[in-house]
Formats: sequence, structure tokens, C-alpha cells
Amino acid sequence: MGDARLSLERESPENFDVLAVDAFSSDSIPVHLLTTEAMQLYFHHLKPDGILAVHISNRYLDLAPVLLGESKALAKTAVVWTPKTTETVDVFGATWVLLVAPPTHFGDIVTKASEPLGSKRTVRLWTDDYSNLFRILK
Repeated sequence: MGDARLSLERESPENFDVLAVDAFSSDSIPVHLLTTEAMQLYFHHLKPDGILAVHISNRYLDLAPVLLGESKALAKTAVVWTPKTTETVDVFGATWVLLVAPPTHFGDIVTKASEPLGSKRTVRLWTDDYSNLFRILK
């Protein structure tokens, strides 16, 4: 219960295989979950070959450059994965960024359905002391 980042900070390393962060699809996003400090915390709780999955679908904000900067700063491999959707009513597509520590390789299923994370924009690295939503407006 409560803020996931604060909860993780109180816990011993969990050695997760996968850690999913899905908090950015609304109009108001929790910026503190996308900072360098937050990313370091997530990887502290993952196995060395664990995957950090960040759902970046957002109508107004382009979160790709933020995660691209974080992946480079933390020496992680990042890919964009968009699961296939069906024609079902009220089901919307989702875009996920998957980050892992090199030299880990994604499985064939992810590799065939993903592409390297890229962005035409470059943004300053977000930290607990700095973020800029105006730079990532669509």
C-alpha cells in the first residue's frame, strides 16, 4: 500500500525476474518514478539478468527520451515492445520500454516483437532534484 518507490526503499533486495512500472498513462504522472535514483532502486531489486518493464503509453507526454537517457546513464539495453492488440472493444494498445543489463539478451519472443529504444529528442537526465515535463510534451 502507498507509494511503490517508498515501499521498495524500505525492503531488502527482492531479486525479481521482472519489475513492471505502470503509472504513466494519466494526465498527471508521478515523475519521481522516472528519475535516475528510482531506476537505480528498481535495478537494486532485480536479478542481474532481470527486466525492468516501463509502460510509457501517454496521450500527452513522450516518455521515450527520458528512458533513453536513463538507459544510457545506467548502461542498460532498452527496447520498445508493443504487444499485439485485438479488435476487442475497449482494449487499447500499450507501449512498453524493457530495460536490461548487458550482456543479457532478450528471448526470441521479445526480440522479434521489439525495436531498439530511440528518440529524436534529447532531454537532460531526470533526478530527484530535476525534471522537465515541458520538454517531453507531444
